[in-house]
Amino acid sequence: MFRFATVAAATAAAFALAAPASAAVTFNFGGANATLGTGVALTQTQSGITVSATGYSFGAMTPTNFQNQWNGQDAATVLATLDPKQIRREGAGIGVCWAGEAANQCNQVDADGTNELLRVSVSQGVSMLTATFDRVDNNDTLKLYGVTLDGKLQWLGYGGIFDGPGTTMGVNSPGGGWWVSGSGDDQVYTVALNTGAYKEFWFGNNNDAADGYRLDSISVQPVPEPATWALMISGFGLAGSALRRRRTALA
Repeated sequence: MFRFATVAAATAAAFALAAPASAAVTFNFGGANATLGTGVALTQTQSGITVSATGYSFGAMTPTNFQNQWNGQDAATVLATLDPKQIRREGAGIGVCWAGEAANQCNQVDADGTNELLRVSVSQGVSMLTATFDRVDNNDTLKLYGVTLDGKLQWLGYGGIFDGPGTTMGVNSPGGGWWVSGSGDDQVYTVALNTGAYKEFWFGNNNDAADGYRLDSISVQPVPEPATWALMISGFGLAGSALRRRRTALA
């Protein structure tokens, strides 16, 4: 009986340690106007989670060719081929900027002259529940990648055109998207993503026209790391073994 109680207590402790945090955390990227140095990260921490945003571009390669060449490859290898750029922050969110870019494009993730990527790294594995975009017009597009917990770049399949006020966004995603406010080239959209477990998210565009948006905010939810799942499974195994031994002893 003592052994069973000890194992049960150990198992309960393992479950307590392994239990995934369920609360969603929202990161708002807007703030005082600032342009960071090339390759410098914009970082913030909430509820024990740190996110860091950095800017990149992949030059003249089209978004489709980029996806075909790099989807499923080692993210560190892909990152080494990208050109570091600047992060520009304004009240409505952040974008990617580079020397010589037109002022009206320097606060967005766009494809005006070079295909930009906004890389958001997270200190632990998370599911991204939603993303909100500002400075959107009716022909802007979205393309999203995630970096898996084992470091592979994965196209998440979300993409489409922001369709305008009163309509949903034409995205290939479970929850779609919805118009929030604004008009003309200054609309706000939120997209429901509910991704799996990733440690990075790369935001880009679906084509190489002059599409652009600011990333206003993201909402993420922590997910258990593989080692945590192993601890939970081990705990279930210990509990099962203890119950079997107890039944045998009683018999």
